[in-house]
Amino acid sequence: MPGSLHSRLLIAAVVVLAIFLGAAGWVLDHGFRQTAKSSVQERLKGQIFMLLGLADLDQPAQPLSGSAPLDPALAMPESGHYAQIHNGAGEVVWRSRSMLGVAIQWPGERPAGNFVFEDALSSTDEKLFCLSYLVQWEGRADKPTTPYTVQACEGRRAYNTFVRRFQRSMWLWLVGLAAFLLLIQTLILRWGIEPLRHVASEVRAIEAGLQSTLSGEYPRELQTLTSNLNALIAARDSHLVRYRNALGDLAHSLKTPLAVIRSTLESDPRARDIAETLRDPVDQLDSTIKYQLQRAATAGRSTLAPPVSVAPLLERIVNSLRKVYHARTLRISGSASDDAQFFGDQGDLMEIIGNLADNACKWARTQVRIEINAIQEYPEQRRFPLSIKIHDDGPGLPFEKAPEVMQRGARLDQSVEGHGIGLATVREIVETGYNGTVELTSHGGNTVATAFVRFD
Repeated sequence: MPGSLHSRLLIAAVVVLAIFLGAAGWVLDHGFRQTAKSSVQERLKGQIFMLLGLADLDQPAQPLSGSAPLDPALAMPESGHYAQIHNGAGEVVWRSRSMLGVAIQWPGERPAGNFVFEDALSSTDEKLFCLSYLVQWEGRADKPTTPYTVQACEGRRAYNTFVRRFQRSMWLWLVGLAAFLLLIQTLILRWGIEPLRHVASEVRAIEAGLQSTLSGEYPRELQTLTSNLNALIAARDSHLVRYRNALGDLAHSLKTPLAVIRSTLESDPRARDIAETLRDPVDQLDSTIKYQLQRAATAGRSTLAPPVSVAPLLERIVNSLRKVYHARTLRISGSASDDAQFFGDQGDLMEIIGNLADNACKWARTQVRIEINAIQEYPEQRRFPLSIKIHDDGPGLPFEKAPEVMQRGARLDQSVEGHGIGLATVREIVETGYNGTVELTSHGGNTVATAFVRFD
């Protein structure tokens, strides 16, 4: 899964926190609503007890006198507080003054002695909480027991306002708490993954050649990683040294017998009869050995080695070519941009520039020009690819012959010194080791050899 480790952990923390605080908010809201309803129910129950205490149901025509000390809210029209008493037939025998112009449906038969709390709707479409209580009134001895339903109601407007105020306050606190917890979580994550940032910083320093190993102090969980990385770096360096030493030994062991054979063929009179027959196979064998050794020695991109500064190396190669071709008075020049660095084996860079430039010198009439530039392909790029161009003013190269001369052993002109492996070696190094390309183009008699190498 792509993306930053810090971002992934932070997203996970945000999701968990959102789920937790959302669930906590729902639980708090549900609990508060139940508590608020219980408070309403207790308040209505108090009004019912007050009505039962003041009522004289032996006089059903007027169970409560106008002077009875009722709750002031019951005496005020449109107060949102209502009370009424029904007889067993559902007829209203008393209602509070606050019910002026308001009717509330009789709740119907209810079990005696039980409070029933429910939602109701008034004739004015006002939503209400209503509490009903059925009492069996035992009158005088000469009167039978009479059922009465005492009902107290309260509008939901105050309840809804109270709940909304609580919800607003609760969610503000929860959002503030979430922001605070996210800030703390971010700081903890930054502190927790700081060792990983330090590892990445040290690896970049190794890539830049500023240090050779990971030397920082790390938590136990990362010590195995850093130890293995250091072991990998050490093993790579050791393997590279042994590999190159073995290649040198192999080159010496093969080239010496070939030199003896060639010398014998050229100097021993007894071998003159077969000299012409063996000269080409010996030259071909020598060419093949050189090519395969150069191919095997290709180190390729290096991620854990210091970069090679191109300009000084180019200057040495140009000076060497001037000495080799001083008899032809060629004008050989080279330039490299200040940011040109080669993130690979120095021998590879010498092979690329040296072979391309040497090939150009063989064909040039008066001058050879080498240009090396770093190419920035995207802003975040840390290792810029290199464009290596060698210009010569030779006879030019036919377009259809360009692929042919890149093949091992290919020579367009047998009179020109060489074995036909230089360009093939360059192509092998660039394409295999650096995922790059090599092109030969000709414009008006001038030939341009371009090698493009990558390091990412």
